[in-house]
Amino acid sequence: MPRRLTGGELERFMRGRHVAVLATVSEQGDPVLTPIWYLYRDGRFFMRTAQESAKARNIGRDPRVALCIQDERPPYRSATVYGRAALTQKDEGLGATIARHYLGAVAGGAYARAAREAVEQGEEVTIVLTPEKVVTQDFSPETPLVGRLWLKMKRILPPWL
Repeated sequence: MPRRLTGGELERFMRGRHVAVLATVSEQGDPVLTPIWYLYRDGRFFMRTAQESAKARNIGRDPRVALCIQDERPPYRSATVYGRAALTQKDEGLGATIARHYLGAVAGGAYARAAREAVEQGEEVTIVLTPEKVVTQDFSPETPLVGRLWLKMKRILPPWL
């Protein structure tokens, strides 16, 4: 059985570079799942989207959301955040900050410039998720020491090994 992430571990994990999956509720009541970049600060999650996107329309109608954050590399860890989201005006610096967080300073700056034309779809809003409940899993303790060492080495070794 996986253990739960502790307070400090959870904070570090949520501040990491993970592509999350945002779940909103459609008009018909179905879950709508969207991969998304996020920034975690001051106990809340900040995301960007087009004002006319499905997720923005869904949040405007029903603010209940879930955000699943996972480490896709074994040994696996995850946090599923349940809460309410609000749409706020575009945070001017958020796009560049998120791009730098995920891609680094140089690539993040280039991405932020290119995204203005290639990615963004009209007026932008900021999604602010305030967590109400967080469920975590950490499978690290179930992985033997030799396995954990090998997995760490795999992160730096060429993929064919």
